[in-house]
Amino acid sequence: MWESLLSDFQIVFIPLLADQVLTTRLLTEELEVSVKVQTEDSGWFSKESLRDAVKSVMDTDTSEIGKLVKSNHNKLKETLVSPGLLSGYADKFVEALEDEVDNTKSS
Repeated sequence: MWESLLSDFQIVFIPLLADQVLTTRLLTEELEVSVKVQTEDSGWFSKESLRDAVKSVMDTDTSEIGKLVKSNHNKLKETLVSPGLLSGYADKFVEALEDEVDNTKSS
């Protein structure tokens, strides 16, 4: 997922397992940075539905979905690569662990 979000490529999901379904829902419905291939009730998808999903994200000139997904993807990518974001989380985690060790030693 992270590699997809940090790339310049558009994301098309065909979720099969539980974690994939949740990731798809988050990135497609909540963040609107991807599209999901429409499946039938049986869980199978047609080559037409796959084609339509890919075309919808690739056509950023005329497709509203394509424009929205690309714009949101670029905004999220900028946020994720901003200086200090990921290292800040790691630094806070290390500080919390050090505090926990210090609290354990003093108890």
